[in-house]
Amino acid sequence: MSVEKKLSCVVVDDDAMTLKIIESLVKKTKSLAWKGSFQDPVEAANYLQQQPIDLLFVDVEMPDMSGLELIKTLSFKPQIIVISSKKEYALDAFEHEVTDYLLKPVANYARFLQAVQRAKAKHKPQTTAPLSLASSEHIYLKIDSLLVKFDLKDIHWVEAYGDYVRIKTPQKLYTVYATLKSVEDTLPKTQFLRVHRSFIIRVDKIMNIDQGNLQIADKIIPISQSYRKKLMESITTL
Repeated sequence: MSVEKKLSCVVVDDDAMTLKIIESLVKKTKSLAWKGSFQDPVEAANYLQQQPIDLLFVDVEMPDMSGLELIKTLSFKPQIIVISSKKEYALDAFEHEVTDYLLKPVANYARFLQAVQRAKAKHKPQTTAPLSLASSEHIYLKIDSLLVKFDLKDIHWVEAYGDYVRIKTPQKLYTVYATLKSVEDTLPKTQFLRVHRSFIIRVDKIMNIDQGNLQIADKIIPISQSYRKKLMESITTL
């Protein structure tokens, strides 16, 4: 029997009481996995750039950065439930394609659960690799609801990133919902190689190799001992 994946979530609100209320509602909801709470939206933004999550509960009016400004900083698209004491922000919020809008005080668990159920219904985890191999020269990356074409020669490396992977090209660092294993199974093994439990690299992008690391552009990537032999067999040395 398969176990339903919980939605990882973060709560951001500068009001300590609201933060505690939402956090307690999250923790009593079996379909949610609480990952952290923040009163400082800037601190939350920095965390979310490093730790993508499935669901974000966020206030609108906060010092230094509003909730809507925080949403704009995200390089990935979680489900978003806005929490506010004012109705007038609702239109702006829904223009950001938020999942639901809760008015403070959030005292009704049934209404909270309704918002969570909407997020679950809209959240579509990848059951297969989001990479579709179209030829030996390019792939399609599923980013949000779009399949975007990328040349294989432009991919430098792929890094495990929680429930996501990060894919580096010369133009951008992309965050894609996938496992490193699914990506490894999709990319052609004649061009890409797993060198660490957290990294896949494009072999012809390697600039130099030492005992424990390799370099691609300005990125230093660790080499696990278990993968080193296969790496050395894949390159030509004198």
